[in-house]
Amino acid sequence: MSTPSQQAQSGARDSVVGWQVALGVALLIGWEIAGRAGAARWVSEPSKIAVKLWIWLGGPLYVHLAATVTELVTGFAIGASLGALAGMMLGRSPVAAAVLRPVIVGLYSVPRVALAPLFIKFFGLGYLPKIVLVGIVTFFLLFFNTFSGAQRIDEDLVHSMEIMGAGRWEIFRKLVAPGCAVWIAGGIKTALPYALVATVTGELLATRAGLGLLLSQAAEQFDMTSIYAVLLLLMVIGLLLSEAANRIEQRVLRWRQAAE
Repeated sequence: MSTPSQQAQSGARDSVVGWQVALGVALLIGWEIAGRAGAARWVSEPSKIAVKLWIWLGGPLYVHLAATVTELVTGFAIGASLGALAGMMLGRSPVAAAVLRPVIVGLYSVPRVALAPLFIKFFGLGYLPKIVLVGIVTFFLLFFNTFSGAQRIDEDLVHSMEIMGAGRWEIFRKLVAPGCAVWIAGGIKTALPYALVATVTGELLATRAGLGLLLSQAAEQFDMTSIYAVLLLLMVIGLLLSEAANRIEQRVLRWRQAAE
């Protein structure tokens, strides 16, 4: 049986959802009116966009959507794993961090978009250059976040474990990794939108499939309906990524919620 506070929280959530739906419907109605009033050349119309998406659903949309999602997920998984691992290792190795810091900062200072043509030249027009680009963008965001977390591990706890006979691997597994969980979860939430941007940017420059290709083709033809249709798909993907990041954070940090 739910408590009064839980009922109040549930009622508040329902109210927020209701207002969100009402705002969304109002925006769509206003958009449709603006389009039919003569602004369709610039903003199209939601009804036309819905028809375009319905047509795409019976055509090649799945191929392009699968390409974008594959590049995004693969690059993010590789970059996040390596970035978090490197951040924890260097964060607990002051000498190595001091030696490698200029190199890492120098590489991070290079605009990632500027690397896309180089990757395309090296790896061709397939999935690989976009995966590498997404991986690099994700790597640096996870690395710096996790590095900061690893440096803030309480040294007294480390010394206590060493006195009790714990080895470096045991300290890493039982203290450093859990201590960096908050920072890793924060890095994931930050990196996911940038990973989507990197994916689409790579596809806009050169690719054989992906939502970026659809967007580029629509722009070349001045097809505003198709442009907004792709942007709507990217918006939905972005919202799903945000929800996934929140779920990951809740799962990783469930111990903190229990403590509260």
